[in-house]
Amino acid sequence: MKGMKIVEFDPEYADQFKRLNLVWLERYFLVEPIDIEVLSNPEETIIKPGGMIFFALLDGAVVGTCALIRHNDDFFELSKMAVADNHQGQGIGTQLLMHVIAWARSRSIKTLFLETNTVLERAVRLYQRAGFRETALDSSNSHYGRTNLKMELNL
Repeated sequence: MKGMKIVEFDPEYADQFKRLNLVWLERYFLVEPIDIEVLSNPEETIIKPGGMIFFALLDGAVVGTCALIRHNDDFFELSKMAVADNHQGQGIGTQLLMHVIAWARSRSIKTLFLETNTVLERAVRLYQRAGFRETALDSSNSHYGRTNLKMELNL
């Protein structure tokens, strides 16, 4: 998309990370305590432990975001992916996801995983097109109460 660029975390955009994600969380689910913690403290919960947050900027405005949360050197969680309502269907999510996967590969990360819900049909199809495959869901160690689908991508 012309005029769009993807950038790594900048504290200047932290409020946009929270804002964009609260939109879909509030629309489809209950916002859980873990969501509030991660969205309110992204530097402490994602960046400092070795993860990254990406922002899709269109003419300087944040229109999308996605995080990679480090669980160990080889295993990262794809999380908090959101595109502004008025920019959905324009390929921003796809470009953001491809950028994140390339970033992970460049750092020799072995596996990305995500937890989602099948009600998010468009997101699930996007993940499938990118190569993510369904894996066994163990609700005892799921991060979110809303999770009914776990997917992984081996890099």
